[in-house]
Amino acid sequence: MHLIFIRHGDPDYTIDSVTEKGKKELELLADRLAGFNATEFYVSPMGRAQKTAEACLSKINVDMTKPPVPVTTLPWLREFSYDCIDPKTKKKRLCWDNMPHDYYEEKKYRSDKNWFKTKLMKSGNIEGHYKEVCNGIDEILASWDYNRLSDDIPIYNCFPNLTVEEAKVDTHLNQFQKDLDPKKIVFVCHLGVMFAIISHLTGMSPVQLWQGFFVAPSSITVLGAEERIPGEVVWRVQRMGDVKHLEANGEHASASGYFGNYLEI
Repeated sequence: MHLIFIRHGDPDYTIDSVTEKGKKELELLADRLAGFNATEFYVSPMGRAQKTAEACLSKINVDMTKPPVPVTTLPWLREFSYDCIDPKTKKKRLCWDNMPHDYYEEKKYRSDKNWFKTKLMKSGNIEGHYKEVCNGIDEILASWDYNRLSDDIPIYNCFPNLTVEEAKVDTHLNQFQKDLDPKKIVFVCHLGVMFAIISHLTGMSPVQLWQGFFVAPSSITVLGAEERIPGEVVWRVQRMGDVKHLEANGEHASASGYFGNYLEI
C-alpha cells in the first residue's frame, strides 16, 4: 500500500482558494495524475484543498468504463492551524510556527512523547488536536486491515502479503521489489496536518517536521508500507515534496509557507 499526500495548489488564504499561479499548478498536477489508479481520495474541507482534489479527479475520472474514485471529505484533515499562547510575548502563535531559538532550546520538542508537554503546546490543547489526527489516520488504515500495534509503536499488523519463505530472502539491494499491496490512498490536504500524520506513522515528533522540512504547494509526498515480517508493516517516506510536474513544464514551485526562496536544481 502507498499513501500519497498532495499539498494544495499555491494558496490565496484571503478567500481560502488558490491563486492564478495555483490554477496553473493544478492543471499540471492533474495532467501528471491522469490515468493514476487511485484507490480512494480523502480531502480536507478547506477550499484550497477541495479545488486541488477537483482538478485531480477531473482527469482521473474521465474513463467512464471505470467506477469513479471514492472521495471523502474529513474535518480533521483541515490545516493544523491551532493557536497557542507564546510564553515569551503572551501573544497568539500558530503551534507549528516556532522561532529557531525557541525550538532548539526546548529539548522536549524533539521527543515524540514529550513535544506536546511544552508550555506553548499545552496552552492550546495541541495534544488533543494531534490525537484527533492520529486516530483519524489509524481508522482509515484499519478499514484496509492495517491495525497499529500500540500508541507507542508505529508498526501495523496487516493481512500477510509476504510469505515466511519470501521474508527469509534479503532483497533490499534489488532494483525492483514484489508489489505487495497495490492500493494507493490519496490525501489532499495541507503541510501542517500532513507532517502531523507522517510523524505518527514514523514515530517522530511532528515539531521536527514542522521546523525542519518544507513541501511546496501542489507537491506529492509518498509513504510506502514496508513488510519485512509477514503481516507487519512500517511506513517509510519514498518521496517528499516532489514537484517534477512543475519543473518539467517550466513552472516555478511556490515558496508559500517558507521564509526564503525555493531552489530549483
